[in-house]
Amino acid sequence: MLWDIICMSVGSLIWGVLISILCTTLFALAITSWWKDARFTVWSYLVGVILCLLLTVENTLIIGSLKIMDTIDEYEAYTTKIIDKVYKNYGKISVEESDTLTQEVINHFPLLGDYIGEVQLNGCNIDELPKALADEIRSFMREYIVRRLLWSLGFIFVAGTLIIWTLDKHNRYTRPMGDRRRNSPQRSSGRQRPTGSNLQRRPHISTHRK
Repeated sequence: MLWDIICMSVGSLIWGVLISILCTTLFALAITSWWKDARFTVWSYLVGVILCLLLTVENTLIIGSLKIMDTIDEYEAYTTKIIDKVYKNYGKISVEESDTLTQEVINHFPLLGDYIGEVQLNGCNIDELPKALADEIRSFMREYIVRRLLWSLGFIFVAGTLIIWTLDKHNRYTRPMGDRRRNSPQRSSGRQRPTGSNLQRRPHISTHRK
């Protein structure tokens, strides 16, 4: 059981890191596509790293929750085994018995203790308990995953606002002043010298007296 917990935790962490890196990369590409003339600053990168870490935590919890939902049938089968041994002759189960049964399942599957607390199954018939417990766990896990997704969206929204605020929005493609001067038409600083075609001959006036 301990090895299963370690494998599930490590697998969830690896997938959480990979998904977070992918989400952060797509997030950065979306910003650069929208703000084409802007570039990231040191503060923008810092916000991106923090966002990636927060998404890693949320995605790891989401992956772990999905893996737990895949093993709910095992919880149902184990609950059936407990009922056959202890509660077989019971008609309906009380609050105390419900808490005891839930704790026994959590003791056998310790990962459940990190996600769910006490599941109230009082009032159920004894033959309905395994399915009722499985449905309660599924319902709780769905709500838990939705909360994690909402937190992730909130982190993305806040990070997007901060990154846009910290962007360097000066035009990266602005031509340097030296290049513009070299490419601009040259201005003549002196009087234009006449060429052969434009040269006009002035009439010669003789100043010799007869």
